[in-house]
Amino acid sequence: MTETAKKSLFYDFLARYGGTGFDSYMAASVQDEDYLNWNGHTLPYVFEDAEKEYRAVREGCALFDATPANKYRITGNDAGPLLDYMTTRSMSQLAPMRATYGLWCNADGMVNDDSMLFKLADDDFFLMAAEVDHLDYISDLASRFVDAVVVDESELWGGLAVQGAKSCAVLNDFGFTGVELLRPYDIAYFELNGEQVVVARVGFTGDLGYEIWFARSLAPAIEAAFLAAELSLGLQISGYGLTTIQLCRMESGMIVPGWDTAQTFEDPEFERSPLELGLAWNLDLEREEDFVGKEALIKERAEGSRFVMKGFEVDAECDLLDGSELFATIDGADVQVGTLPSVSWSHDAVRWIGLSSLQTQHAAVTEGFVVIDDERIVCSIVDLPFVNIARRRQTPAPL
Repeated sequence: MTETAKKSLFYDFLARYGGTGFDSYMAASVQDEDYLNWNGHTLPYVFEDAEKEYRAVREGCALFDATPANKYRITGNDAGPLLDYMTTRSMSQLAPMRATYGLWCNADGMVNDDSMLFKLADDDFFLMAAEVDHLDYISDLASRFVDAVVVDESELWGGLAVQGAKSCAVLNDFGFTGVELLRPYDIAYFELNGEQVVVARVGFTGDLGYEIWFARSLAPAIEAAFLAAELSLGLQISGYGLTTIQLCRMESGMIVPGWDTAQTFEDPEFERSPLELGLAWNLDLEREEDFVGKEALIKERAEGSRFVMKGFEVDAECDLLDGSELFATIDGADVQVGTLPSVSWSHDAVRWIGLSSLQTQHAAVTEGFVVIDDERIVCSIVDLPFVNIARRRQTPAPL
């Protein structure tokens, strides 16, 4: 029996402009068509209007409820070495109070999952993984080390992604003095109502943005601070759902395991290595220490990858679906050259855009087609990313 998704911590707050009450929404909605069941919680594709939510990110400030993410605290003198072994880069070398994108593989070099990782101190890490519960896996790896403790803190923390052009101004209005001085991936502690809020300059929209994490009991004060910022700044700070996440992250060329890889490891055809996902920058194959999948990735680098990741554009209104097969005419014959693992309608470009996974032997293809209802629809293969927003890295951040 499918588990009924429950209301997330900030559903009512994020749906307050044009959305519907939770019970009414669930009665009128269908799972996997209107919302996802995200770790037992409802994640709407859209709260009110997809384009409005997208514009709120690109022009103002919008919120995403990150509370349902799996959250693990990894502590002890061997916390860094544990993460060094688990992930594809050395996390013990990361400076304290810095965040980073963490990626880990299975023994075959295929992506197991990714996460946002906060290093709070040399012996204190906070790891957030979106969907799959990795507690048993990380705990098993920890057993290799003398002093590494892994605790699931998912129920302790509330979290919001605060994203968009005005996101820094909003947090500054909270009284978070100096928040504009945070560099990308910096972490800082601020205080609200006498309680601590962890603020990191990170996000998944390719825009200026932050994540804030706090004790769940602080949620009412957090909501009140956003309402005060709306009045002070003359903004409508709305929620955004999965449709906007998908568009923003595709515009920025970001990858999601489980969407762009099968993440089941039952059929290698649907799995991808970091090299095949354009994530070679996240690999440190030269470091002496071993890590899970290192041998397979070194072999792949020497022998070549099966796939290469690029972008695509379809300049037609059609029912394009995630996972569509991509074809091209080569030497007079129509052949499948890859797939379109993730697709999204672009409000700015007024066309479909997304990611294309091409077979390496066809990596030079610049034009192909998809077949929808027996009709061939032209598909252009392009480089990533589609957008590169300067304020994402600007320091001080614009207020």
